[in-house]
Amino acid sequence: MNSRNEGTFMTTWSSKKLEDTQFLAQAFAKVLQPGINLLLEGPLGAGKTAFTQALGRALAINRPIKSPTYTLVKTYPLDQGRLVHIDAYRLEEGGSDSVDFDFYFEPQNICLIEWPQFMKDYLPSSYLRLVFELKEDGERGITLSVSDEADAKHRAVFKEWVDQVGDRYES
Repeated sequence: MNSRNEGTFMTTWSSKKLEDTQFLAQAFAKVLQPGINLLLEGPLGAGKTAFTQALGRALAINRPIKSPTYTLVKTYPLDQGRLVHIDAYRLEEGGSDSVDFDFYFEPQNICLIEWPQFMKDYLPSSYLRLVFELKEDGERGITLSVSDEADAKHRAVFKEWVDQVGDRYES
């Protein structure tokens, strides 16, 4: 199911199985542009890494994508720039000031940030936000929104992503 408030930059999808989450990642890959930042939020086991792995496959990344919990950051070369996967979970107790995040937020890179609340002072002002919510029977609610200060590129990618997903989740 897809619910979207017209005129707003927020939509929610229901993912009943892994393939639904993978489909969202594949649709995102089709509209991605360099310089896009995507925050991935939700509890452990909600699907953030599964989404990232499916996105990597859709972007023809041949290396296994694992959450960089201990290394904090992993990068994967793309035709233009890099896919940067940041997992800030280990920064819950602090330490984000010891990482040069600006190095990764370059305009040619695509950045995925898991657990962004632990590095909020270092986040760019323009981003997309994907929130995973665990529901009954393994279902997930996945809500996409844009930051209040999102630039035109992020707003355009939001609209294109929603269009790519289309009516797949309509009941």
